[in-house]
Amino acid sequence: MTIFAVLEPPDGKPDRVDFVPEGFSWGALLFTVVWALWHRMWMVAALLFALTSVLTVATSLEVLGPNFAALLHLGIAVIFAFEARNLEVKSLERAGFRRAGLIEAGSCEGAELAYFADRASVPPQPAPSRVQAVQDDTLGIFGKV
Repeated sequence: MTIFAVLEPPDGKPDRVDFVPEGFSWGALLFTVVWALWHRMWMVAALLFALTSVLTVATSLEVLGPNFAALLHLGIAVIFAFEARNLEVKSLERAGFRRAGLIEAGSCEGAELAYFADRASVPPQPAPSRVQAVQDDTLGIFGKV
């Protein structure tokens, strides 16, 4: 079973609700920059690209040995793979999404079914009444005397 973070969009449209699984991401390990771009994490992708570029230039200038540079590339990819899902949630929150909760399910489809089934079972809340208290005095400085 996997735990999914549920993020609701700022406009409240149910078709844009995002389910982000917690934990390690194999896609982020194998395709670091492409994975970040796919998930619209522009600054993270730029940072990963810059780190990769610096390591490549350092290797070509023989500042770093090729084995050590490969080890650093792998280390960056592993760290990113462990933190990718958290970074994705933070990126969605900066875009205006809000956390609606956590759901434990076997797959993303199961999480969607559980979330929308629970949402359908909750009766809609009545709109709050807009009754305003009438003040006795014109200036409103004496209150109810």
